Amino acid sequence: MIGRISGQYNLDAVSKKKSRQNVSYTGGFTAESESDNANISSFGSLLAKVNAEMKNIPEVREDVVSEFRGKIESGTYNPPLDKLANTLMIAGILDIE
Repeated sequence: MIGRISGQYNLDAVSKKKSRQNVSYTGGFTAESESDNANISSFGSLLAKVNAEMKNIPEVREDVVSEFRGKIESGTYNPPLDKLANTLMIAGILDIE
């Protein structure tokens, strides 16, 4: 059965072609094969620059926090309640039916 399949799909001819290929090995290394090369795309280098800049940005913007803290303490902060309710609903904290 296997012989019929290999004959039908001409697998014997493929294996004969592979066995005819000459493979040679010189046993030495050239200067090109001794050095490693890495190619970084322009997108990769841009991504690295953006990542380095992001490390310089503080996680908490103290100026914004102090501005909101001042408004809340003075009673002048009026958040948009529809946006606040929508955010709470999306977070699953508020359930309005």
